[in-house]
Amino acid sequence: MNLFISPCTDPYWNLAAEEILLKTSTENWLFLYVNKPCVVVGKHQTTQKEINPLYIYRNNVLVARRLSGGGAVYHDEGNLNFSYIRTMDHGENLSYQMITQSMVAFLTELVPEIRLSARNDLLLGENKISGSAMHVFKNRVLAHGTLLINCDLTHLSSALKGNPERFKDKSIASHRSPVMNLSQVNARLTPLLLITLFAEYLVKKEAMVQFTHLPSITQELISDLAVSRYRTSEWIYGYSPRYLYQNTVLAQTSKIAYQLEVEKGIIEDFIIVEGELNSDIKLLFNKLIGISHNIFALLEGPFMGPVNAAEQQLFQSLI
Repeated sequence: MNLFISPCTDPYWNLAAEEILLKTSTENWLFLYVNKPCVVVGKHQTTQKEINPLYIYRNNVLVARRLSGGGAVYHDEGNLNFSYIRTMDHGENLSYQMITQSMVAFLTELVPEIRLSARNDLLLGENKISGSAMHVFKNRVLAHGTLLINCDLTHLSSALKGNPERFKDKSIASHRSPVMNLSQVNARLTPLLLITLFAEYLVKKEAMVQFTHLPSITQELISDLAVSRYRTSEWIYGYSPRYLYQNTVLAQTSKIAYQLEVEKGIIEDFIIVEGELNSDIKLLFNKLIGISHNIFALLEGPFMGPVNAAEQQLFQSLI
């Protein structure tokens, strides 16, 4: 098995690396990486539903979508991500526990109280320290997980504090669980130390593990995919399933209840459920048509520059 440790903390590059190693290689890989602060949603989730848009904007938290399903997670420099990528033998039973057994065995040797739940989460008591997901491509499988070591749990909680009640869709909802850091058990633990200890464990336990650097051509493929897919609004927000977004806005002295019809992340239409629009508010709603429903597109479009009180009220209701 090849052990590859990412040279960067760019979540878009690291997510692209997982896909390239999965789809263009026939070898088995263990890929370890640390990301700068970001929220990573599952492939089949509604991004806007899973995040706290204003918080991520104010705190420079990136937003990304991964190749696998499952729920949204928060990464920062206190979080270690591990990805097992391998070829399945014909007729082999697919099991996350089997694929990731070396990581689970290492962690339970380090902290015996750790256990693997039925959902393939790693738990300390009732608190989650690691979530997991899988993706299958032909006869190749990607099984990856997060590991909370000394993550900023305040940022984690705030960045993932969305408003799911405003959305009507068929997306996969995140399963929220109480979390904790491994450093709460052992204060000296950091992602870098865990990588070092895990590498030593693998060399000791699995003689076939070899440290690997990616050739330039593979790194170029990864960089190209990071730009063409993983950094794009079309992938991050546009891959979300069709949804209705519903909320209210105070227009002068009257409350207006409305719905937005959003397809591929783009606002296609609006419906006024309750209240009446005056000409100014109607003009604001009309400006939303064709705009991507995310805070960055809204601030670069109809709400760019100075805004009046009515515009501010509508903007706040949209995020």
